[in-house]
Amino acid sequence: MSLTLDDLRPLFTEDRELKYKLKGFTGRLRVVVGDLTADLIADNGTITGLEPGSAEEARLSVVVPADVLDDAVKQPPVPGTESLMLATGRGAGPAGDLFTDVAPYAGATGRVYQLLRQARGVTEIGLPTEPAQPLFADTDTAVGRYVYVTFGGTTYRVYYEESGTGDEVLLLQHTAGCDARQWRHQLADPEFQSRYRLIAYDLPFHGRSLPPVGPRWWEEAYQPAPQWYWDFVVAFADALGLEHPHFMGCSVGGQLALDLAAYRGDRFGAFFALNGTLDNARADEFTLGFNDLCRDNRVSTEIYGSGNFAATSPLGPEPYKREIYWIYRSNFPGVYAGDNDYFLTGHDLTKGEPRFDTENHPVYVIGGEYDPMANDPEHGGPAVAERFPGIRSEMLPGLSHFAPTDDPLGFRAAILPLLEKGINEYRAGTGS
Repeated sequence: MSLTLDDLRPLFTEDRELKYKLKGFTGRLRVVVGDLTADLIADNGTITGLEPGSAEEARLSVVVPADVLDDAVKQPPVPGTESLMLATGRGAGPAGDLFTDVAPYAGATGRVYQLLRQARGVTEIGLPTEPAQPLFADTDTAVGRYVYVTFGGTTYRVYYEESGTGDEVLLLQHTAGCDARQWRHQLADPEFQSRYRLIAYDLPFHGRSLPPVGPRWWEEAYQPAPQWYWDFVVAFADALGLEHPHFMGCSVGGQLALDLAAYRGDRFGAFFALNGTLDNARADEFTLGFNDLCRDNRVSTEIYGSGNFAATSPLGPEPYKREIYWIYRSNFPGVYAGDNDYFLTGHDLTKGEPRFDTENHPVYVIGGEYDPMANDPEHGGPAVAERFPGIRSEMLPGLSHFAPTDDPLGFRAAILPLLEKGINEYRAGTGS
């Protein structure tokens, strides 16, 4: 099915989000999809029209091959086509000056792609409750506290939230540049609360864990070594007096779960690495250079806020997906890039001497279907299990890189059986 200007005009000119994301933009935003070229005209963010593509230069362009859009509108969409950012692997993407247009208007170009999908019949997914109400409002009783954690000669004031009455302690690690708000659904979910004592913390420099008062952190980039993350989790567990807590982390937290299992395994119980990898297929010069640009004051945080929003599940409720965008936009500039250094290159199980004792400390590496990196057979979770016998690799259908946040009910259904299995294996292996 080919699109026409008449198909796109009401969507592009009346969409409130696109208008909001184009604030400050004056000029032409060119949309090329298949054989159709259209120019969206904006004056300081006010959309004044949609015209056939002209010879006049466009400030910003969005290119979408026809076959990519065809796959993006299937039900469910083909993984890797659900957003403009992910579809760059198949030739789609924005074009323009990075500093003045691509970065600050990443949300706008991402929205254009979603409007193209809507023009082909795709609709947003609403909340799972009717009428729309927050999940678990009656059991949203997590308590927040601070604890002082000392390691490496520095003391950190660390914020954490806790809920649940179960006997098993489960530590929850957030993604790069974010904080424990990503685990709010699990902290409030009675199915988790009845099984576990849940503890979700903000890493130092994240969320409500402010930087330490000793080091002059404002004079240098935030770039911790991998061991800093490992030692923090051990010191945090020590500070709370936790004996062999289980550990579940997402994204960079998935890398951390694997590294803790490999290098600090005896301190913990079972490990659950959400979207962890063996190494990183994207640790190329372009990706590493782009990550470093996220420390550049000329680059808007919109680019990685919208970029990570683009990695949410196309099957998740829209309001929960948007929480990912909000949290990423609210992190301190440079912290995301520092954590991403660890995600991209600091974690590498093909180097060093990783040792996994899976008989006594089970390790599960778990990838969402809509996370092609996590399921990469050479670099993702399957490669971890192939290289280290005893590690279990699981793929969760319909879920994404941010499953705990963007689809809490889908995540619950998929993860609870794996948590129960892994923790039971740990108890059987230790005889406790």
